[in-house]
Amino acid sequence: RIKIYNIGGSMKFTIKDKELDVKVATLRQIHELEQTVGNLQKISEDTPLDSILIVITLILKHNPQEMTKDWILDNCDMADFQVLSEAVAHFLTANSPVQK
Repeated sequence: RIKIYNIGGSMKFTIKDKELDVKVATLRQIHELEQTVGNLQKISEDTPLDSILIVITLILKHNPQEMTKDWILDNCDMADFQVLSEAVAHFLTANSPVQK
């Protein structure tokens, strides 16, 4: 039911019959999130669903896909919440490839 692919820093998360393509956030996107929620620590401290939706909305804004916030609210259940959480974690990851 859940498929996750990592392709060149971009990860694809499958939810129901749709793919969510997520790239690691740029500094502009982090700045935009901070203007919306304040401290990024609040993303995990506030209500989890609202936090996830704020970040997913930003992902969709900068990388339009067939999936929308309304589609997520109307079609996803708590089993899909885990996948959305993993997508947000990838988006907010601070890890970058180590150069040798």
